[in-house]
Amino acid sequence: MEDGEVSGTNHTHAETGYDPAYEWPGNTEVTQSTTVLNESLSSTFKPWSLLRLLVQTSSVLPKVQRLAVLDEHKEVQFGRDIAPAGSGTPRVRLKEMAVSKLHATVFWDAGRREWAVVDMGSKHGSFLRPGGYSGPTVNVGEDLGVRLSPSRVASFPRALKHKDALTIGSTTFVVHIHSDRMSCEGCAPSESGDNIIPLFPTSKGVKRAREEVGPVPSEGRDAKRALTMLKRTLLSRHDAARSPSASSQPSSYVDRSAKRRALFPSSPLDTPGTPSPRSDSPSTASSGSARIPETPAPPQPLPESNIGRQLLMKQGWQPGTALGSGNNGSGLVEPLEVSATSNRSGLGMPEKAPTPSSGDWRESGKQKRWADMIDKK
Repeated sequence: MEDGEVSGTNHTHAETGYDPAYEWPGNTEVTQSTTVLNESLSSTFKPWSLLRLLVQTSSVLPKVQRLAVLDEHKEVQFGRDIAPAGSGTPRVRLKEMAVSKLHATVFWDAGRREWAVVDMGSKHGSFLRPGGYSGPTVNVGEDLGVRLSPSRVASFPRALKHKDALTIGSTTFVVHIHSDRMSCEGCAPSESGDNIIPLFPTSKGVKRAREEVGPVPSEGRDAKRALTMLKRTLLSRHDAARSPSASSQPSSYVDRSAKRRALFPSSPLDTPGTPSPRSDSPSTASSGSARIPETPAPPQPLPESNIGRQLLMKQGWQPGTALGSGNNGSGLVEPLEVSATSNRSGLGMPEKAPTPSSGDWRESGKQKRWADMIDKK
């Protein structure tokens, strides 16, 4: 057998001394740990750039909340109302009538690998100033930039760039986009996180009530005493709201009827045959003097210039004769005389009307009616 020649091709493991158990199976533990690490990185890693909106001007957001952190979500909505119950989409609420219920949406466009904004068909529109934000403030009524779409019409997606100005209603946001996902000094949140705008509704009413009144009493404390302190706290607000001048002066009763009687003095009783307490002029009411009734003048014959007299004469009537077609002279020649009544007395009233000084006229009237009723029976 020459050098380098292999003696035979079929050899058993016993002849060669080879055993498959001697082979290294591989580091299975390292593979498992690497798989877990990859899964954790894929859950925390965001494939999109960091996006944050810095509030420049706003009349509805609190002065403390000046930063909207949107880089943890792929889609964020803007609107006047809160998000519906059970909705997982975050929403920046701008509570004013210039903002629609669902005004606009900012989302990550995976195909173009950029952040974009869409107007959802709002009435007053969304404005974007591209090319960089340069001014210190943006006021409503100035050059707000390009309107994304007409009123009540949804817009096409518009790409957002770093330092763009997005105006919705009276609120203007400055866009901060960082591809390295590292926030700058301007868009970094505070240590306490008070300057971050909440993206999901929170129950602020209960929290504010607890902060104003105080902590809720625990089981070891007296609940009745805590309720008493709560009443005192609420009542003290009303006492503090009162002005010191009003509290120092004692309240006195004001007789408004006496003032009215002094301005408008009363007149005699409103009885038949007496002057009316109502007067045509304020001077008469203030003086309290009774108005003297005017006696009507006796009837006078019609003058020749009277149109009615001229028409009657054209039809054959002569002065001193009666009207009518009869020839027996039964018509009236003189007109009827009207007997004027004094003061306010009516027909059938005696010449001397009862006065308040002559007794109670109400009682006398009752007695007279009673007597008449007995006579009829």
